[in-house]
Amino acid sequence: MSTFETLDRPPAGFFPLRVMREQWRKWDWVVLMIDVHPDEFRLGEGRKAREAWVRIPGKHRNRDAAWAALENIIATRH
Repeated sequence: MSTFETLDRPPAGFFPLRVMREQWRKWDWVVLMIDVHPDEFRLGEGRKAREAWVRIPGKHRNRDAAWAALENIIATRH
């Protein structure tokens, strides 16, 4: 099994794919991000997408709250 590095800030030019808990029954969340727009990403076609796991700061009770926090982080970068 591979070990992935978890970043504290989203890399520029990356797009979020999925928000999930870092550990079962905890309030810490991470997001899987790739450097290809999800609409253009097709498995097995074109170049390989680079991926990054990014921590979402704060404690969030559910996926929707974590996703909203992620959107706020991304919005402040633009």
